[in-house]
Amino acid sequence: MSATDPAASILSAKNLPQPTYNEFQVPRAFSRNCGLWEGKARRINLDGQEIDDHAVRVKIEIDQGNYVQINTVRIDTPREVTASYFGHFVTGTLVFPLTDEVYTLGGEKATEFSGVAWALTDDLIVYRGSRRLQGTKTYYNEIITLVDENHRVRTTQLFKDNVYTLVTMIDEMRVIPI
Repeated sequence: MSATDPAASILSAKNLPQPTYNEFQVPRAFSRNCGLWEGKARRINLDGQEIDDHAVRVKIEIDQGNYVQINTVRIDTPREVTASYFGHFVTGTLVFPLTDEVYTLGGEKATEFSGVAWALTDDLIVYRGSRRLQGTKTYYNEIITLVDENHRVRTTQLFKDNVYTLVTMIDEMRVIPI
């Protein structure tokens, strides 16, 4: 692209929205996601058919550079499960260190869990996580979009042994700001 090419000016870094940070180098996108969220998660297979759906609750808190997320799924059913995730920010990036102390939202114990998340803008986060479940390495990529201050959507791609298996769509409303 040349300097006179209109695409060059559109793609220039100075025209793209950039994330902003607080004094602890926590991107504003993460702080804006703090609170208690409730919604519905729908898992969709490769044929575009819904596998299942379930109620979800996510509580997110940040204290300086420390991050805590508590996920609850299948709310008010005999299969309700809660899982906690602890991370910290390193130069603006959220890091979940390697641990074996994690459970899937289906209630199964997973090992070798770790993850990392980046703010692309003040309302968009990209997350990449992995874990081992029943001997299978699982990866997931998630886009978290803050639609407005009290509404967000998440879309997660799931890969098992590097094979794309399904997508989860989650629509949530903030019920309690923190």
